Amino acid sequence: MAAIKDVAQNLLSTEGPLLQGYKDLRGAAVTRAEQALSAAVQDAQLAQVSYLQLLCEELPPQFVGVGSITSDAVKLREGPGGSHPQRGELRAGTPVLVIEWNGYWAQVQVPGGTRGYVFRDYVRTDSGGREASWQR
Repeated sequence: MAAIKDVAQNLLSTEGPLLQGYKDLRGAAVTRAEQALSAAVQDAQLAQVSYLQLLCEELPPQFVGVGSITSDAVKLREGPGGSHPQRGELRAGTPVLVIEWNGYWAQVQVPGGTRGYVFRDYVRTDSGGREASWQR
């Protein structure tokens, strides 16, 4: 049986190139309904590719849940607090793996393998915000 990283990489090599097609689909939309539906399809494809990227990376042995960023321009910081240096900025819909809750902050891993902290109000998780813990 193939390792999950190999399967995810194989899917990523198929799904990644489709992003341009979904961008073209959105660009061809004329009516409001077409625009809304093609945007939703493009966003779903972007999320799928991002989740596959996460599966291709080294994952932590413990985590709180799978989530996504809820606002644009959310700062990813090196530590749990606004005084910590910024590592990057995340856009709404960015999939994240929530590693732990730390007060008002969530430690997350983003596609590309970068880990950091975001203000917890900008993270929606599959656990509904409850502090749960799963282990591998």
